[in-house]
Amino acid sequence: MIALPIILSSNGLASEIIFGQNLFITAIDTTGQPGDSIRIVYDSAGIPIDTIRNDSAQSKPLFDDLVKYDADDSVRFSIQEKKVYLYGNGFVKYLTTELRADYIELDMDKKLAMATGVPDSVGKLKGTPKFKDGGQEFESTELHYNFDTKKGYVTEIITQEGEGYIQGKTTKKMSDSVYCVKHGMYTTCDEHDHPHFGLNMSKAKMIKDKKIFVGFTNLELEGIPLPIFIPFGFFPITKKATSGIIMPTYGEERMRGFNLRGGGYYIYINDYIDMNITGDIYTNGSWGLQYATQYRKRYKFNGNLNFTISKNYVSEKGLPDYQESSDWSVRWTHTQDGKANPYSSFSASVDMSSANNNYYNANTVDGIANQRKQSSISWSKKWPESPFSLSGSFNHSQNSRDTSIAITLPNLSLRMTQIYPFRKKGKSGEMKWYDNIGVSYSAELRNSIQTKEDKLFKSSFERDWSNGFKHNIPISLQFKIAKDVTFTPSLNYNGYLNLKTIEKIWIPDTSANGGQFITRDVPGLNYSHDYSASGSIGYTPTIYGMFMFKPGCKVVAIRHMIRPSISASYTPAIKPLGNYKKSYFDGEKEVEYDIHEGLTYRPNTTGGKQSGSISFSLDNNVEMKVRNDKDTTGDEEFKKVKLLESFRLSTSYNPFADSMNFSNISISARTKILNNKVDLNFSGTIDPYAIDTNNVRYNKYHGKLGRLTNATISTNFSFSADNGQNKEKKNDLVGGFYDDYVDFDVPWNISISYNLTYSKPSPYKSPTISQIINFSGDLSLTPKWKLTFQSGYDIKNKEVTSTSFSVTRDLHCWEMTFNCMPFGQHQSYNFEIHVRSSLLRDLKLTKRDSWYDRRL
Repeated sequence: MIALPIILSSNGLASEIIFGQNLFITAIDTTGQPGDSIRIVYDSAGIPIDTIRNDSAQSKPLFDDLVKYDADDSVRFSIQEKKVYLYGNGFVKYLTTELRADYIELDMDKKLAMATGVPDSVGKLKGTPKFKDGGQEFESTELHYNFDTKKGYVTEIITQEGEGYIQGKTTKKMSDSVYCVKHGMYTTCDEHDHPHFGLNMSKAKMIKDKKIFVGFTNLELEGIPLPIFIPFGFFPITKKATSGIIMPTYGEERMRGFNLRGGGYYIYINDYIDMNITGDIYTNGSWGLQYATQYRKRYKFNGNLNFTISKNYVSEKGLPDYQESSDWSVRWTHTQDGKANPYSSFSASVDMSSANNNYYNANTVDGIANQRKQSSISWSKKWPESPFSLSGSFNHSQNSRDTSIAITLPNLSLRMTQIYPFRKKGKSGEMKWYDNIGVSYSAELRNSIQTKEDKLFKSSFERDWSNGFKHNIPISLQFKIAKDVTFTPSLNYNGYLNLKTIEKIWIPDTSANGGQFITRDVPGLNYSHDYSASGSIGYTPTIYGMFMFKPGCKVVAIRHMIRPSISASYTPAIKPLGNYKKSYFDGEKEVEYDIHEGLTYRPNTTGGKQSGSISFSLDNNVEMKVRNDKDTTGDEEFKKVKLLESFRLSTSYNPFADSMNFSNISISARTKILNNKVDLNFSGTIDPYAIDTNNVRYNKYHGKLGRLTNATISTNFSFSADNGQNKEKKNDLVGGFYDDYVDFDVPWNISISYNLTYSKPSPYKSPTISQIINFSGDLSLTPKWKLTFQSGYDIKNKEVTSTSFSVTRDLHCWEMTFNCMPFGQHQSYNFEIHVRSSLLRDLKLTKRDSWYDRRL
């Protein structure tokens, strides 16, 4: 007695058909739950002899759940054969398994399903089987499947695994996660009927979401088998990162010979951190090791750390040009998410290396030219509802050209934002003058050194490092004297704490100088201080001028806005607090010196001189109001057009200077034209004083406004077929790096810039003028061809500047690129055809001639 639960109609009614001598009819309610059942028992003549309700002692059905099915054309039952036939877009669902095809045959006795397509009028199969089991999906021309064992075999399978597709002549499904394929192909091309390329596999074993093992495999391109093969191999198809081998690239250098670069191992730790360990090797004995790790925790922080060491040899031992260099580099960046902690932050940007590291190991022009490196690690902490904040930092700078290095560790700072001690909390109404007295505080502790790279780790803390402590208390008051006129007096107190002072001693000898002095450190805490006072007054009004046109004119009005600014400051002469000077006798006279000379912090011991300045500036803005002819709703009847965004003049006057009281006059202007597409910028400097034949300025006005000593005019504009709309739409999709991608949707794009520089510091010398035009852009020759270029022209020297261009061809699942620098010091080219999928990125053809592979 065999039972099969089947859905007979869509109204929620169902029955259990019992093959053999007994028939069970089970009612299924609208929720899909079984209700009462009726058993009908037949005699040998086929006449029913008994009826029993709610018979729970019957045999357990062969299926664990309802087998749901339907078909667009028809459904035929065969009680004798115990089979169901589905015609026309048949559909079967059992548990998590779904099958759809134009012809499906269900064998209820053996729990088998057979599905295939149906030939159309021209003999081509249509409605071929589409199988889905949980997350596994594939298509085929014929399928046989056992619902009980969940095994089956498939003809002409097409299934996606990760970024690739597997096609097989014959495939056997061993379990929910294991498939065996015979005479198959692996490709990342989604043209299933005629893939542009593939790896022909004699046999393969697929483990779902993990890997594919293959036997003898050869490459096929455009249907043509190529003599490129591997005896066996495997492809990772996991949906998450896994550890694996990194294949090296090869090249040749005249300096270090043939090489293999960047080969090693990738280590996946978890979703938050991974690392690369790679190496380089050269035929002349040079080698290099690189370690790189990336880490990220969402909404907390992210960063990366890179460390390299290398040993480089040039020429052969015993030859005069033989060189040997041990190099290293450390690069670390760390960024804290702004939402992680609003009261504490930590960031790092470290770039440190040996002097010759970039020369031997950098592969870009910018990397070779980068002789200066800087680093900064900073931490800050502030307290809510408190004016205090604390910060610390490590700073580093080095010059690889002369191997000098400077390090500050640590640099601690305590800050108190300005408070108003005489202002009552929650006070309302008019403020008294003393309510505007503000006090702030800052303190700094610093420890630093300036030395050479080879002496850094041999330095002495007491002898070579400079350190000290400084704190500052500024007190200020600001109030208005009149409209637009503000007066600000201030008082500053500075205190300094050092761990040592210096002493100079004269030692007579028989030299021509009669002796020499030596400087020695005198250890011990030393506190010193000074103070200063100043006052400033400022006047910053805004003046408007308007010219109205006749009614009905397209131009409604032109507005001129002027922002003059006048400010004056004064610092009186103040005697120093304390005597921090000593003297020594050099055999002829007493020589005075400062005991804090050369220290990190030192007080003002000169007594100070009165000083001050009066500053002037004038800024202009001109706008035009015009009628908007494109407005049809009346919401935007007028629009503004900027004629002149800014035209600014500024200078200052020092009444306490002995001569030449005026400073140089600075001029700047900027605006936009052609619907804000073209930027125009100008800047220049005018010297109001004359210059003699020896090119020395003296206290005489040159005449008129002065001498134009330098000026710069620049403009840049960009045009594209879509007016930049595609960039606005896609910039967020590529993480803000739109300019680094090739956008085939934009037919053309061009950017042009012009820069003119004029310099004439002396009227007795000819001016220096340089003019450079730079242009760059891209052009879609066809929907599949893209040309990108960058070049320029030096008008003065009549030569083309650094030029490069690239050609990109979209080959569907492949991509072809050709990059070239046709002339100049860094002449090179690179031609490459590669698979677009990252999984088979190493499947490529490369031909190149790189400048760094030919460097001496």
